[in-house]
Amino acid sequence: MSVSPDLVMDTCLLAGEIMLKNGGETYRSEETMTLIARAAGMDSVNSSATPTSIILSFRINGEDHTRMIRTPHRTIDLNKVTLANDVSRRFVSGQITLQQAYRMLCEIDQKTTIYPKWLQLVAAGMASGSFAMLSGGYWYELLPAALAAVTVRLSSDFFEQLFRVKFFFEFVSALLGGMLALLIVTLFPELRISVLIIGAMLPLFPGIAITNSLRDLMAGDLVAGVSRGAEALLTALSVAAATAVTLWFTR
Repeated sequence: MSVSPDLVMDTCLLAGEIMLKNGGETYRSEETMTLIARAAGMDSVNSSATPTSIILSFRINGEDHTRMIRTPHRTIDLNKVTLANDVSRRFVSGQITLQQAYRMLCEIDQKTTIYPKWLQLVAAGMASGSFAMLSGGYWYELLPAALAAVTVRLSSDFFEQLFRVKFFFEFVSALLGGMLALLIVTLFPELRISVLIIGAMLPLFPGIAITNSLRDLMAGDLVAGVSRGAEALLTALSVAAATAVTLWFTR
């Protein structure tokens, strides 16, 4: 039974896109697309991924097929990465057909996050407050640090819809969190601004971006590794700039 090259292309690109835009490494995205295309009977399979684009080419019946897609918007949802990877493995092992794999990938792509928004905010607050305590804070500084972190998370989600420049909305979000921490310290002088700021900025820390950058570099994907590292550096600079502005008001 012949396989439609368009369906193969759509399936491969969708699998790679899901992984790339939800926090997966570029080399994993490339490997997944290559495995699916080869399992579907394609020859001369070549894939290339950067944090913002994917290119896939293969040959079938003497004809070359090439397509590129853009991935300008990225988030962190490792559950989708795991699900897409599972679909890829099931297709390569012959457990499902290509049509079934494509339908399953479409469902994964449209799936909402498994955790509700309120739970994400609670988790962000608890993690940030606990980290503030690990950084030398006292137990009574946990709640103010958590409150500042929740403010940063909420404002980041809000301003991301308004501004396309990632550096700008991260700076504004971090600045709002810092200003709230400063206001709390003004009202309760026994609290320390340094501890509250440490907790407030934790939701913006580019931990996954730094990790993926190093993994891409070690895998030999120099362009992707450097670009992810630059993105993480810009986020760190925006947080540092907002922190500097906040501390300037304490002078």
